[in-house]
Amino acid sequence: MDQILRIVEHTPLWVFALFAVLIVFGLQALRPRTLPIWRLLVIPAVFVAWGVISLVTRSAAFPMLIFDWLITAAIGFGVAWLTTRLDGVQVDRARGLVEMPGSALPLIRNLLVFAAKYSLTAAMSAAPALQGALLPWDIGVSGLSAGYFIGWLFCFALRYRGFRKSQSLPSPVP
Repeated sequence: MDQILRIVEHTPLWVFALFAVLIVFGLQALRPRTLPIWRLLVIPAVFVAWGVISLVTRSAAFPMLIFDWLITAAIGFGVAWLTTRLDGVQVDRARGLVEMPGSALPLIRNLLVFAAKYSLTAAMSAAPALQGALLPWDIGVSGLSAGYFIGWLFCFALRYRGFRKSQSLPSPVP
């Protein structure tokens, strides 16, 4: 129990903020909503950035991790390409709005990625001797999630381009 408290105490504040944002956005995703396109892109941007930052900060010491990241990113992209379903998504290109159906997938997916990244980082901090064994897994999760969200963004961009500029949606709900 002391070990867990020590890990939580040494967790940077931005991690708690990110966790809160993932919970709030995930709960909002449970219901249909209309939102500005920039707001829809926040979570994918966070996970792609987190994945790239993880690679950059850790691959300097272990260049082979770049291949691990690239392979898992390609797998993540493929998973997104094969599984992304944008049924029910409507786009108002003129006003920059997107209507999304409700789904539990964003909440579950985002919290699973967060839990994996947090657990691996905490384990490496608590037991530095395990870093060599856990680092490829951490980079793999980073690559997989970044690749998935890049793939999702690619699928969304294709869908977005398919909508006429004149289609319109109701105003976003706060």
